[in-house]
Amino acid sequence: MKTTIRPEEQATRSGDQHITAPTLLASVLKYLLFDGSLNKFEAARKLGDWSLHSTISNLANNYGVPIKRIPEKLPHTRQSVVRYSITESARNHAGHVLAKLSRRKKTAA
Repeated sequence: MKTTIRPEEQATRSGDQHITAPTLLASVLKYLLFDGSLNKFEAARKLGDWSLHSTISNLANNYGVPIKRIPEKLPHTRQSVVRYSITESARNHAGHVLAKLSRRKKTAA
């Protein structure tokens, strides 16, 4: 079954700069805050984020959200990926960023 992703939730490219829609940033941050951790395959399947590393970088560098990164080995493959999560000490700040992104999302709609 193919999942349809709304255009405003897709990550887009403009030249060499990666731009992530506020709805995608908010979706990833909300998932990390309330549902736990993500790796790139889970993010693609559950949230439609096909470049989670860029979204995480955006949250960390542009919004100051500390993200915990843990390498993990996937079963039945030689590939390792990174599992991202929010530390307990960063949850309050992440909640404020989520509120800011949610306001920005509403004004963009």
